[in-house]
Order: sequence, then structure tokens, then C-alpha cells
Amino acid sequence: MNTRTFFVCPAPPCPNGKLHLGHIGGVYLLTDLFVRFQRMRGHLAYHVTGADEHGTYTVVKARKLGRPIDEVAQLHIDEIMDCLRAMHIEPDVFIKTTDATHKQNSLKIFRELEAAGYIDVRDGHQLYCENCDEFVADSLAVGLCPACDASTDSNLCENCGLAQQHSKLRTPVHTSCGKPLSLRPIEQAVFDIPRMAAMLDDAIKGSEWDQTIQRKARAWLRDELRPLPMSRIFDRGVTLEAPAKIAGQTLMTWFEGLWCFETGIRLQCARDEVNYDTVMRDPDTRLLFFMGQDNRFYYTIGVTGSLLARGYPLPANHSIQDFYKLEGEKFSTSRDHALWADEVSRQVDPSVLRYALARIAKPFGTNNNDFQIGELIRSASHILAWESALRRDSLHSANVDGSGLTPAHDDIVQRYITAMDQVRFWNALDLIDEYFVATGFGTSPETWRPVHVSVFLSMLHPVMPVLAERYGNVFFGENWTPALGANATLLATPPRATAEFPPFGMPIADSFIRQYQSRFQRAVDAA
Repeated sequence: MNTRTFFVCPAPPCPNGKLHLGHIGGVYLLTDLFVRFQRMRGHLAYHVTGADEHGTYTVVKARKLGRPIDEVAQLHIDEIMDCLRAMHIEPDVFIKTTDATHKQNSLKIFRELEAAGYIDVRDGHQLYCENCDEFVADSLAVGLCPACDASTDSNLCENCGLAQQHSKLRTPVHTSCGKPLSLRPIEQAVFDIPRMAAMLDDAIKGSEWDQTIQRKARAWLRDELRPLPMSRIFDRGVTLEAPAKIAGQTLMTWFEGLWCFETGIRLQCARDEVNYDTVMRDPDTRLLFFMGQDNRFYYTIGVTGSLLARGYPLPANHSIQDFYKLEGEKFSTSRDHALWADEVSRQVDPSVLRYALARIAKPFGTNNNDFQIGELIRSASHILAWESALRRDSLHSANVDGSGLTPAHDDIVQRYITAMDQVRFWNALDLIDEYFVATGFGTSPETWRPVHVSVFLSMLHPVMPVLAERYGNVFFGENWTPALGANATLLATPPRATAEFPPFGMPIADSFIRQYQSRFQRAVDAA
């Protein structure tokens, strides 16, 4: 098996608040699962993300607090990192988009697109607040989507995914003052997607992307194709010095902010003392993006187009999740309908939370990603059943079955590997259950089968690394490492100790359940 390099890049969070379980489960946890799995397989895998500091959500938050924007951004970046660590997630590279290195890299990408003939300056329109005497962008303008009539900001409709045009947004108002907005003509840089539409369509058609994601991207190229604005009159962001007509404008964050993945990969390549272009064009390199549904359009069209236009390969895949719900309703900070990752992880073991959140992941477009207290309770119980069976078996190490995996067991493992490779986490988790049943853990009171145990812990490792490593170290010693298939036979030895620590899957505390039901009673009753 060739050693591959995986750059796994979740959408950068906007630093305007902490991360709730919807953010974690739909994006950053799945990224972590995939990275851990590929490392277990012996590949190089890097988790690369950052903070979209130029997003207008941070501007809105800073204005509300009456504090400097950069100060507010850093406050929330610290909170974001705390939330990730609380869930046992640690990015390898985290880019701040206000850093000079990122700004230079963004301008480099822009110049490369311009040199390739994909940047043009054209007439356009931008929303303007007469009351505040300022041009507005993104979440500073809200109105109604012309396609689905849902409330949306001026950039992207979260309900239907339509990339908004300022000239078509209905009844726009300024977020800051609440006054109606007018349109003013401007010149702006655009990404000439029509020029590369045929090439982009062919590449997507031949990709390994999920069919639903392919269809949506190709439908836009067929039915709604147009150049995408890349710059605007706004004083926060990466400032363009050329072309002269638009000097002083800033790059749209849907390009510049998302490009933090490239800044991060370049930084990782520098750390590894390898050439960025060589690595990114290597057939054994895989680039994957993880995101919620609101990021789909600009990753599958804008980011993908900016790669192809410069001669880089298509992203190997996109993991896209519908918005996670909380008891049937969308997570909402404004309605206090959210569970913050750093807070809940102090009350529920992070391993249990990781498993429960991973179980919510579904194929994109099914719109069935719902966090429920009943499922959290069942997840803890499910984990406890696994632990109890493993502990019972380990007590009978006098009679060791040192045989390897049977063909039937190996078939399950191979299907698990395929599901994980294809970011079908829901299938992979089902296969862990299938493997557990097939091995009969806890049902053979006189035999301990170390290979079967090690492989089971290895299958669990991406989703619950702390749990898997704790049991692996107890049963096999501190040098245990997760491995699938033939490598696991090297560990066919009696357990070194019994598990004397409390189980991870302890019942969810009654106090947490009562507090949860009190906060979300309306949603629970409606379910």
C-alpha cells in the first residue's frame, strides 16, 4: 500500500462565539475521525483549518459589544480552541486570516487566477446604507431570498444554498441601523466561472464526490452559471492593490476566508521541508473539505474552480452535513437553543459525546441530523455494553485464542475501511456494531481473543480515541497502537491487566437530563 498524504480541511469558523455541538458534530468531529483513521492506516494526515476573522459576523458582534474587532475575534478564537480541545480535537494547523502570511497567500492566489485569465473587472452593484453612509456586505445586510423567500443575508441563503446577488436581494435592510438599503453601481473583480464551466463540469462528473453533491454543483453550472463577485467596497479584509480600477477593495471572504486551507497546507509543507506544488500535484495526495450545508456552494464551485484554474487537481471529496438540529429545531444562539461544547463536555464524558454526535451524521440532503437526549442516553448505554463485554473477556486470559481474524471478520473490517475512506461514517459505525456481534464478545467465558479485541478497539479509535487507547494500554501495554487486519496479529498476547478504572459509558446524570429538559422542554414536547 502506497503511503498517501491527506490534507483534511474543515470550513473555518467565524470568531463571533463559541462552538456548539452542532458545529462540532457536523464538521470538526468528522474531520478528526477521518484524520485519525488515515493515520491508523499508516498515511500522513493533517487537520488544517483556521478562523475567518474578516467575516462580518465578527464585525456585528464587535459593534454590539462596543469593542475593537480584532480583540473580539481573538476572544472567540480562544473559546473556539477550548471547545475543540474539550472534544479531543486538535488541528495540526490553525490559520488566522488577519495574519500577514495569509493575506500574502490570498493575493498570490488572486494574481495566479488573474494571470490564467479567470479574473475580470466588471460593472456590478453593492448595497449601501444612506443613513450610516457606508457600503455593506455579507451579514451586515439582510433581506429575503429571491429563490425561496427565506430570510437571508446578502451573500448566501442558508435555506436553499443560493449565492445571493445584491441586485436581487428583496427588501434589504442594514443590520446595524435597521434602515432600508439602496443599490449603488460599482466596479468589482469577478471570477469568470463561465470560462471554465465545461472543464469544471467534466471534472466534477468524473469525481468520487457524493452524487447529491455532484448534482447540485452541476445543476448550478447548467442552469445558473454566472461570474462570481470576488471583491467589494469594505474596509476589513485582504486589500487589493491591483487592478487599478478596484485598488482598495477587499476580497470576498467566501474566497479569501476559505483559502486559509491553502495557507495552512503551505505552512505544513514548510514544516515538513517539502515543496507545496510537488505535494499537491502528487497522485498520492488527497485534499478533502468538511463543512455544513451553508458552505457547500463556495467550496464545490468557488474553491474547486480556483484550484482547477491554476492547474491543481480536484478535491478528492467533500463531507457535507445538513445543519444539526437540537430536539427537532435548528441550533440557535439567539434563541439560546444550543449546547456549548466546552460546557457540556464537563457534564458528559467527551467519548460519549463524540460517539453520539458521530451517530447523527447522515448522507447530505436527508435533513435528519437531530441531537436528542434519548439518543445520548442510548449512546452511553451502548458504550457501556461494549466495555462490560470487553472487561468480562479479559478476566479469562488463562485461555488465550491466538488465532487471527476469520474471513467473515476480515470482510467486516474491509467494508469498514471502505466506508471510512468514502466518508460514509454512518455505515462505518454500523459496521462496528456488526463486528462486535460477529465476534461474540462477552459470550465466551473461558477464552480471550486478543486479535479480535485489538481490531475492535482500533475500529473504535477514530471516534473514541481516549477510550480505545485506555483499554488498549491496559490490555496490551503502553506500546499498543491501533491497527487493522494483519498488523493486529502482532498483539496476540494475554492482557497485562484488568480494567480497574470507571467505565466511560456511565449513565447520563439525572441532573444533566433535568437541566436539559428544562432548557429545551418545548422542543422535547413537540418531538
